[in-house]
Amino acid sequence: MGRGKKIVDIELVVDEAVALIEEGGVEEFSTRRLASRLGISAMTLYNYYENRGAIIKGALNRGLRLLWEGLSEEVAAWRAGGGGPLGAYRVLADHLLAFAVARSRLCRFILTEGAAGDWNARDGQIESICGPDGKDGAGWPGPVSRDIYLFELLIFALALKVIGGGETVERYKELSAESYERLVGRHEAP
Repeated sequence: MGRGKKIVDIELVVDEAVALIEEGGVEEFSTRRLASRLGISAMTLYNYYENRGAIIKGALNRGLRLLWEGLSEEVAAWRAGGGGPLGAYRVLADHLLAFAVARSRLCRFILTEGAAGDWNARDGQIESICGPDGKDGAGWPGPVSRDIYLFELLIFALALKVIGGGETVERYKELSAESYERLVGRHEAP
């Protein structure tokens, strides 16, 4: 290890990276600012992470965990209340909106940074939570999987529009409900 203060818990680096992103967006994130917050030199960071991209990846993974936090319980409550299996995607839309409103910069970071690496496919959390009976979405027939994917893309784009001020929360709710009915709801059993 080089000189400088040793980081006792490298998870603190990720926590602070997420905090910086939430304060100023990824555009304002720098390893110099992060190191300053941690009370270390920027070079000391590179003893723990190969480069800025590795820190961003750690922050993205933490952001995804924060995004999905509580969704399993919300979906379980939906299902326990008699909600149909595909209705879990309505729950997802509401959960995403709440996260986007509460943590707008972090949500923008997740949806834009993550999109470059197709985090939806890589992360797999949506399907493991919302899939048939809480299993991965491999159980949905092809046309249903396709329409679910299109619905997810629409709600992600709508969430970004809400964050950017191009849509209101009310309009998000209206458009996500309409998208659900047109794409996913049509596959529900009568």
